[in-house]
Amino acid sequence: MNGDPANPQDIPATPAVIGEWSEVYDLANVPIHAHLLPTGKILFWGRRNPPGNTVANATFDSLNQHFTVALLWDPSAPTQPAVPTSNQPADANGQSINIFCSGHTFLADGRLLVVGGHLYDSQGISNSVFYDPAKDQWTPGPDMGIGRWYPTAVTLPDGRALVIGGSHALGTPAAPPHAPQTALTAVPQVLENGGWAATTDFQGLPLYPRMHVAPNGFLFMSGPLAQGYYLRNFDPQNNDAWLPLSIRSGANRDYAPAVMYAPGKVLYIGGGLEDTPQGQLPSPQTETIDLGAANPAWTQSSDMAFRRRQHNAVALPDGTVLVTGGSSGTGFDNLDPGRPVHTAELWDPATGVWTRMADEAKDRCYHATTLLLPDGRVFSGGGGEYAPDNQILSNPPEATHADCQFFSPPYLFMGPRPVISQAPAQVNYGQTFDVETPQAAEIHMVTWLRLGSVTHSFNQNQGINFLSFQAGADKVTVTAPPDANACPPGHYLLFLLNGRKIPSIAVVIRITAKLKIHLAALAAPAGAEPFPSPAKSRPFIQPAFSPNVIDQSIRSRETEPPIAIGITPICPYGLSACWGGAFEALGKLRGVRIVLPMPDSTDSTGFVYLQPGAFPAVEAWPEDFAQTAKAVHQLRGAEMTVTGVVDRSAADGLVLHGDQSKPPLFLQPIQPEDKIQWDLAKAAPQPLTASERAAYQNLLENAQSAARPLRATVTGPIQYTERGYVLKVRKIALAGSR
Repeated sequence: MNGDPANPQDIPATPAVIGEWSEVYDLANVPIHAHLLPTGKILFWGRRNPPGNTVANATFDSLNQHFTVALLWDPSAPTQPAVPTSNQPADANGQSINIFCSGHTFLADGRLLVVGGHLYDSQGISNSVFYDPAKDQWTPGPDMGIGRWYPTAVTLPDGRALVIGGSHALGTPAAPPHAPQTALTAVPQVLENGGWAATTDFQGLPLYPRMHVAPNGFLFMSGPLAQGYYLRNFDPQNNDAWLPLSIRSGANRDYAPAVMYAPGKVLYIGGGLEDTPQGQLPSPQTETIDLGAANPAWTQSSDMAFRRRQHNAVALPDGTVLVTGGSSGTGFDNLDPGRPVHTAELWDPATGVWTRMADEAKDRCYHATTLLLPDGRVFSGGGGEYAPDNQILSNPPEATHADCQFFSPPYLFMGPRPVISQAPAQVNYGQTFDVETPQAAEIHMVTWLRLGSVTHSFNQNQGINFLSFQAGADKVTVTAPPDANACPPGHYLLFLLNGRKIPSIAVVIRITAKLKIHLAALAAPAGAEPFPSPAKSRPFIQPAFSPNVIDQSIRSRETEPPIAIGITPICPYGLSACWGGAFEALGKLRGVRIVLPMPDSTDSTGFVYLQPGAFPAVEAWPEDFAQTAKAVHQLRGAEMTVTGVVDRSAADGLVLHGDQSKPPLFLQPIQPEDKIQWDLAKAAPQPLTASERAAYQNLLENAQSAARPLRATVTGPIQYTERGYVLKVRKIALAGSR
């Protein structure tokens, strides 16, 4: 491959231009969750143990184990096997838990906080656990009271931790195809004083929201939704917490990385699906936003050379951003020949240009991870370990990758590296400190990057700062970041770079501050009762912010039934788990007043209420919906319920004159393809029942036999034709004649 995607032959493809990949190293499991510890080792875990890279252990049932085998691996000795941690994650009662599909962040003291995890797909657990790398020890944390599957965790500037997003079961957890309804977990929670405190809810949160600490101290959600948001307050139930910000022109982009490549500056990279002449393909589009601007707004950067979804991105010590892996094909995770992208790309923020790098050996798509290492290389591993149809089969063994490679960026082939001979282990905000180096006169840049903690295409702990410094005799005197908004407390990799932007091997430095709470208060107080455990079947009372509670409240005060909207998600987990982007897109449909927060996962339908006097603009809704949802969700059609008088005088059928000044509706028999209720497993409309097939004929016979015009309530798909609005009769309820 070449350094210039437009001119493939004009630059020699040497490691100093395109970098270089190492050989492939086997791992004991798939690194679906990967973390660079302050010790320099990598902590990782997969979904099941052993992984499904042989036919013998690639069964669907094995995907839902309820334990974890977390592993430690030393990237400086890659031929040595990974070893299990000294103990494994468990709740306060000693019950094993599976922390696959969890969220995680490093706390200010170096411990890793892990929140949520896996019972079954889209059905999360309510546990939190801590891993202490200094002691190689897992300990249980407080129970969140509600399950989270695919949540994001963030360390706040004041040292507290926040969890946001995820999904949970509404009924008894169970594996597909008989899984219960699930709901998105709508409320963020803050960990403080030994427990979790609820903050302001956000209905329609996406899974794994891309969250970043902004320079003003707020949290910024860059995606996957089209609309960006500030979370401005982390205290319980503040009603003015969420502030809408700029909308990305690329709209809904799921399974895409977002990188804070400089303080307050975020790069959003590809992802999602969009309609193209070649079909529905991931986007190559990239956009940036500067949260330090007076009016932050997304702006276009250059496109990548490759369309990508399920890819990863990592900030490098020279300020560039490396993208690896992903699929360029249609669908959720397309592994067809030629669809996985093996060519890495490097983005330069100074020019906004992407440059092709060397080719990786393996597919790195869904469930792959990347981490920046202290020596400036990038760890890239994993992929696989899921059920493509979410019903009965695991992915084929050849799609599971319990292995990794290292990428050496071009800067490692450009000459000798600066050397750090000594540096402090800990500094405070605004402090000046000495970093000893024989190459002090050559240093042109000092950067430090927060230790990585990554899963599902998003590094939940990533950040970078460019530090001011003064060169002296065999040392540089560096000034630490001024405050925790620019640099949350914790451990960072400090690099010295020379004039050619060649980085040293990093040292790990912890930055500390006076925190709002004592870190010990994040764990259970000594002698306290154990935190509640799901294993004890503790009843969960739905709080007022739960989507199903809000849904019921809205329905109870509305005078008419909602409009049902058929939505087909690309993700295999069904509409409830992948609801965030669809919820946002439904709110953009013309005439819509309210979007109910609870979809029906069995029928794959959402529900809306219209503005007074409005009628479903079904002829315009597909375009409205696609502008926000893109091709990640497909709008199949709409169904409404109308009460009115049935007119049998029309020459070619029945006409329904609805109450409340609705236009006349031409009634027709429903056909199998008209039904909007969906069978996710078969990817087809649910079959018509006998009563649905007979509904129109029953209505016709009753209208013909009635002495006076017949009043009826009719439910069915609403369509717009040259003749006008047509309601395909699926259900009827006769109100008698008048």
